[in-house]
Amino acid sequence: MQASSKQAVRYVSAQLMTYSMALCFALVSTNVLAQSARNASDASTFQWRDLSKELANKMTGTYTVTAVGDLLFQEPAGKRIGPAIQSVLRSADTTVGNFEGYMVDARNWAGAHGFQNNWAPKELAQDFADLGFDMLAPGEANGGEAGMKATIEYLDKVGIKMPGYGPNLSIARQPVYQELPQGRVAMVAAYPVGVIASGPIAANKNGADGGEEWGMNPLRLTQWTTVTTEQFASLKGIRDSIVARRTEADVARAIDIPKDQPDRLELLGKNYLVGPKPGEYHYEMNRNDLLAQTLSVRNAKEYADYVIFTMHAHENRYAYQSYSQDHYPTNFLKDLTHQLIDNGLDMYVGHGNHTIQGIEIYKGRPIFYNLGNFSVQRYGRDNETTPGVNMTAIEAGELGNHWLQQPINLVAYVAQTRYQDGKLQEIRIYPVDLGVDIDKRPWSRSSIAQTPSPEMARKILGDIQKYSEPFGTRISIENGVGVIRVAPEATVPVGTDLRSKFPTSR
Repeated sequence: MQASSKQAVRYVSAQLMTYSMALCFALVSTNVLAQSARNASDASTFQWRDLSKELANKMTGTYTVTAVGDLLFQEPAGKRIGPAIQSVLRSADTTVGNFEGYMVDARNWAGAHGFQNNWAPKELAQDFADLGFDMLAPGEANGGEAGMKATIEYLDKVGIKMPGYGPNLSIARQPVYQELPQGRVAMVAAYPVGVIASGPIAANKNGADGGEEWGMNPLRLTQWTTVTTEQFASLKGIRDSIVARRTEADVARAIDIPKDQPDRLELLGKNYLVGPKPGEYHYEMNRNDLLAQTLSVRNAKEYADYVIFTMHAHENRYAYQSYSQDHYPTNFLKDLTHQLIDNGLDMYVGHGNHTIQGIEIYKGRPIFYNLGNFSVQRYGRDNETTPGVNMTAIEAGELGNHWLQQPINLVAYVAQTRYQDGKLQEIRIYPVDLGVDIDKRPWSRSSIAQTPSPEMARKILGDIQKYSEPFGTRISIENGVGVIRVAPEATVPVGTDLRSKFPTSR
């Protein structure tokens, strides 16, 4: 075929292709235009859902939750826990706690990473599953990104879900879920960040400024220490005398003059607030973090039927009290839990402060401010001797670990909460002895939960009664078990006024 003929064929083929494409486009366009437009709903006449119904406990029939505090195990020990306590853990529909550590393959971890604080072998995951745990909060993230990934992986393999950290902030704030015949259960976990802890904090991608980062769901706190009016004046005088030197000739660039709020002062990195007594701590929550936790809970409740929020809080109320040793919650915890319940939360499970705290029933929802240490082991298989020193690692660490081996650290309780058709009926409080009389419990058997003696059970339950008094919670002691009975009318609707607080335009 001559070149001119080939060109003619190509020209005709191109024209046919163009015509075919145009015809197809016309047919598609005609079909689209033939469809009726979708009318937007009128917000003024739209029948909005009743949020009080959406945020109610929607579980059907009988539903039970068992909660414990810190699970600081460094070896699997579930088979040696007291049989009655094991039964309480396994018999619930949902069993939750806080895993105070991270899981690794002990034989292959140390070379690349090294053992940091509170690690545990991967075999502990199956031990937790055998005990009946369904969801666990992450106490901390000492193992870094690799430790977080490994922990989630080993727990996932045995069917245990862990919220509270992940590859970015959005995922760290998402709940995990449990599907039951009675309904869907969700759990959200957060971690206070401030003077005591700094993270790691999960981060979302922020344009070209940075990528996603593994970390925890933060609730950032600002800590203020109270001082008297006279002390405040003295501190302000010190601060003002320092700031006055900003005008000296050799100052390259002076700081701005501080703009203080009334009765508040920042001095050398510390915050001070006028109060009636010196040395008390006042915490303020980051507004964006508080809103994020509130919306996480509310969104979870609109998707699920029951929601648990859990947090690992080490904060004390007083500057003159030993670190992480307090029997009463801080101001921010009381504010936070009430706001979360008002947005659909069904249960708060607290841990982190290594002592028992009280129980509050708010609008028919239980708040376990701190259930104490279900286990607080302080040594593991990685311990080795120091060359030339005639002491084992356990012997060498005895004095340093003694701060967390006090009688108040070696008692706890297990709470089993029962509902009937979404109404709280009863909470049973089972006391736990980790070896209060340490002279009678060898290291090999220490920090393994046992049912206490009748005398010790009465003391533990009596202390819980005392710590719960400020909240008006009545606890009876029956056969060595604490019992809280709740009338059906105590469970009141929440969320009735939320829509009035929404932006006017949606």
